[in-house]
Amino acid sequence: MQNEVLLTEQEGAVIWLTMNRPKAMNSLGFDLVEAMLTKLAEIEKDNSVRVVVIGGINGAFCAGADLKTMLNDYAPGEPDILDRIVELLTVVRLFPKPVIAAVNGLALAGGMELMMCCDLIYATDTAKIGDAHANYGIVPGGGGAAIMPRILPLPIAKYLMFTGEFVPASMLAQYGLLNDVVSEDELRPTIMRVANVIAEKSPIGIARTKRVANESLDKTVADSLRDERLASRDQFRSYDYDEGIHAFLEKRKPEFKGY
Repeated sequence: MQNEVLLTEQEGAVIWLTMNRPKAMNSLGFDLVEAMLTKLAEIEKDNSVRVVVIGGINGAFCAGADLKTMLNDYAPGEPDILDRIVELLTVVRLFPKPVIAAVNGLALAGGMELMMCCDLIYATDTAKIGDAHANYGIVPGGGGAAIMPRILPLPIAKYLMFTGEFVPASMLAQYGLLNDVVSEDELRPTIMRVANVIAEKSPIGIARTKRVANESLDKTVADSLRDERLASRDQFRSYDYDEGIHAFLEKRKPEFKGY
């Protein structure tokens, strides 16, 4: 339904979650955050979904937190909007299935942080990206200052954080923040091509690989290699491992089931 704050559309094994607050540039209010958390919890248990795509409606990805909620009167101990957004960002970052960002327009502040939580990022050639927190006297609270310098060169990250400027997606693509920048007409087809390739792989194998890769940034090389070896051993005991080997030997396409 078009009046819902989150639109969903499943195409094969790929599900699109489209933020639908066009008048607020898809900013993250309590209703949208709750809708996304609820839907992601459902998707995690849904074996028919193997890849998630997050996008926004009406020429914007996400403008960040709904600043009007910052002025709410919160009871002692009541989660404020930052608490809820951080919960959402954590769920997206740790989600066991691959998550792709479809950045069709502005991705600012918390919207940029949401984008950086995704595993792959594709943007249109008209999209602009910015940290933007400094414009409102706000310190990033969802990874803008903590995660961005792990992805971008530190001087570039600091430029975005200190100036609050919105820069073309193509500028940040050259530093490795995005997988590709394409025309608006090519955004969905490009993402679907990649998503469909990923969807054919072993879901449990991808989940294990994603976890090891994410956690490797906080570990020594030795600890990360040990973790990878244990994950590989676990995969050896899976149906998908057995299926993959037999498919190779029988010269056929494997049919992975996710266990």
